[in-house]
Amino acid sequence: MPEKPKLIANFTAKYQLSDANDAVMPEGFSFDIDGRLIYSVAFSPVDGSLIASINRNGIINLWDRDNTEVPVKVLSHPEVYSSIGFSPNGKLLASASWKLVLWDVVTGKKINTLETSSNQFAFSADGKLLATIPVIAKYFQESGVKIWDIQNPKAITEVAILPFNESACAVDISPDGKWVAAGYINGTVNVWDLQTHQIVKTLETSMLQMDYLKFSPNNTYMVAGGDYRELYPYYSAKGYIMWELPSWERKGEVLRGHIENMSFSPDDKLCANANHQRYSGRGIEIWDISSGATITSIIRGKPLPPNEKIPIANITYPLEPRDVSFSQDGRLVATGDNDGVIRVWELTPEHLSQATKPLNVVRMLYLLPTGKTPLPDIRQKIDTTLKSVQKLYADEMERHGFGRKTFTYETDENGKAKVYLIEEKPTYTPDFSNDIWLAIYDDKPGNWIGDYQIHNSSADKTFRYPGKGVGHPLIGYCHGKLVTTGIKNLKRNELASVLRPAFDLPNKPPQRYEFNALIRLFKRMNNKMPWVRKWHKLTRCEAEWLDKSRFFNPKQPFFDKRPEIEMNVSDEDGLDTRLFKFAITDDDGIHQVQLLIEKNIGNQQDLYNCQALNGKKKADVVFRITDPEIHTFVLRMIDMHGNIAQREFIRGTKSKEPPKEP
Repeated sequence: MPEKPKLIANFTAKYQLSDANDAVMPEGFSFDIDGRLIYSVAFSPVDGSLIASINRNGIINLWDRDNTEVPVKVLSHPEVYSSIGFSPNGKLLASASWKLVLWDVVTGKKINTLETSSNQFAFSADGKLLATIPVIAKYFQESGVKIWDIQNPKAITEVAILPFNESACAVDISPDGKWVAAGYINGTVNVWDLQTHQIVKTLETSMLQMDYLKFSPNNTYMVAGGDYRELYPYYSAKGYIMWELPSWERKGEVLRGHIENMSFSPDDKLCANANHQRYSGRGIEIWDISSGATITSIIRGKPLPPNEKIPIANITYPLEPRDVSFSQDGRLVATGDNDGVIRVWELTPEHLSQATKPLNVVRMLYLLPTGKTPLPDIRQKIDTTLKSVQKLYADEMERHGFGRKTFTYETDENGKAKVYLIEEKPTYTPDFSNDIWLAIYDDKPGNWIGDYQIHNSSADKTFRYPGKGVGHPLIGYCHGKLVTTGIKNLKRNELASVLRPAFDLPNKPPQRYEFNALIRLFKRMNNKMPWVRKWHKLTRCEAEWLDKSRFFNPKQPFFDKRPEIEMNVSDEDGLDTRLFKFAITDDDGIHQVQLLIEKNIGNQQDLYNCQALNGKKKADVVFRITDPEIHTFVLRMIDMHGNIAQREFIRGTKSKEPPKEP
């Protein structure tokens, strides 16, 4: 059974300024709990057991992963809000804010200090050069990039200054030593030849403030992340843009919440994003670089105190990381959090190889109560039923003119359904960060799905896109889904109904065939004929939606540009009639929009109407609503890559007074 990354160590940054070597009280030092926030964390590139962290107050801790009680060394940077990083040979540690300090890792002694204007810096891969953002005396504004020769750290010499007429905020040197790149507050990224000091590429972005700019370890990608200009005054306005090298073409863009920092794995296959913002999906997301697909997530932090009223095991506070770092072998991930704790997580072999596995498939769980043995034919029954459901969807897609598209499910080497067995109260937490997980449970009375530790998974998770102002936010969908059914419902039509929410179709509970002919007659006379309506069939609108679903198109990229949905209401003749006009924008191309109305029971939604937009990037969509009982509705859209977003709207009361004369 796939598992979440395992927590193997945690270190509490509880040491005070008095514990540090060369302690200096920095301006802005905080004595309250906020001073313990971990702002930066880094693994040594040569020793996977050595981890460095720095908190808001500039207190640096060097940790031995096998000793969680006492740090190896405690140092003090003279400023707050600083970042740290090791030199490639692991002998130097740099800490930076308005000053950059070089430390000897073995002795903990300060070697040298440079004046900078940013906590961003970069070592060259051979460790001979250091790039910083310099301080310009006039107005204390920064400009360009300075390159330093640090082969003798005690006698650093300036090699070059690469000027630019805007304030710089991020810098990095490519691993092959060819380029140095800098990001500026006007959204420009300049790339220089490190040898000739000539600009070789200028890239434009919509960013206002770049928190980081990084080359991937194998020189395959460059990524820049930070605040988006348009959304800067608002919460959760951080994302990143990735370029593929050496073509410098945009690989993708991810703006799924407040991405504070990111780290590449040494083999260039994975990247990890840190998100501490509670409004937009706290935790660590680990992605496949090539596709942007989520491999796994880490969302659990400190355990809650025991509570007899909450008998569920493993309830924890959400993780609120400020930074994330991979170990030199890529197996471990270190996080630094708002609660002042550095945590080390171990990835499983499945996580490390997940980039090669098919995604967007249905995977099966069999939930087995204590004291029972698996039914002898359960796997064959699941396989047979899934094949019939696949055919049902393929028939329906073909009937509506979209070809024989259908979903796929995970199989073993013999082509049969692969079924994971989970017994009650397991000692691990299963990982549902991606794909559709179909949980089949025994119909034992009182049996609850939480008994199998799948209540606190990341399945069915949503996130808030960064947006302007207040009100109902624009919600995006992650692609991990969890649906449940019982053994007795392993029939074609029933299972097809169970899978509908997993494919983001409106819920349509199965309707039983009525065997009493007289009751059937009365239902027919009253136009209540679910058995005639063929409830398990797809409507044209639903089939059109599935035509771009990731689960019916498994090769889709996962990168997603931020959509926008705004609404205007205009009057029409008749007191209860309204025209709802939606302005929709998505650079990925809009495939279809749906208007959903909410029921009063269970927050379920019915499909009211839909419109196809055939890949338009901007469109005005109008829906007419005449039913005065409809007060809450949702506009949902799917783009050409299968990304889904929705926004909820509340219908106001229409005034009965005629408009006033101008």
